[in-house]
Amino acid sequence: MRRADCARGRAWCTVMLTLTMFAGMRRARADPAPAVPAIETSGAVVMGVMAAGVGPPRFVLSPSASASLRWSGGGFLVLRDVASFLGTTGGRFGINNETTLAGGAFWERVNLSGGLTLAQYWMPICGPQLCGQVLGLAPGLDVRLDVFGPYLAGALGIAVDCGATWIVGHASPVWSGASLRCSAGPILRFLSRS
Repeated sequence: MRRADCARGRAWCTVMLTLTMFAGMRRARADPAPAVPAIETSGAVVMGVMAAGVGPPRFVLSPSASASLRWSGGGFLVLRDVASFLGTTGGRFGINNETTLAGGAFWERVNLSGGLTLAQYWMPICGPQLCGQVLGLAPGLDVRLDVFGPYLAGALGIAVDCGATWIVGHASPVWSGASLRCSAGPILRFLSRS
C-alpha cells in the first residue's frame, strides 16, 4: 500500500511540475520582457539645392549629425544638426545651420521624422530691390527620410532631407519669406542599446 501511495504521489508531483512549467512558459510568451530603449547615432553628407530670396536656387553641401532615442513601439525622438554651405561651387559664401528636434517612426530599414527647427544663418540673399549678406535666427520645419540597404549590416543608406525656414529679423529689409532646402546623400548609422 505504501508503494502505491508513493507512486501516486510521484505521478501527482510530476503532473503538477509539468503543468507549472507549461504555465510559466505560456506566461513568458504572453508577457515579454520590456525592451531596452536603443540609441541611434548617424552622420550624413547630403547635396542639394537651397532657395532663399528672389534669385535662382543654389547648390548646397550639407553635412549632418543626429542622435535619436528609439523605443520598442516603433517611435523615436531625434536631435539633429544640419549645416548647409552655399558657395562651394562659386558665388558668395554662406552658411545655414539648422538644429532640429523631431519625432518619427522607424522600421527595420527606414526612419521617417519631422519636427521643428531653429536655423542660424549667415548668407547672401537678394530681395526684390536689395541684396545683402544677412545674419539671424529663424524658425522652421524639417522632414527627413532615411532608407538603409543590406550593406554593412543595415548601417549604410540614403538620406533625403527637406527643410523650410522663415527668414525674419535683421534680414527683413532684404528678404522676408521662406527659404527652402532639399537634399539627398549617403548616411551611416550606429545603433547601441542604452
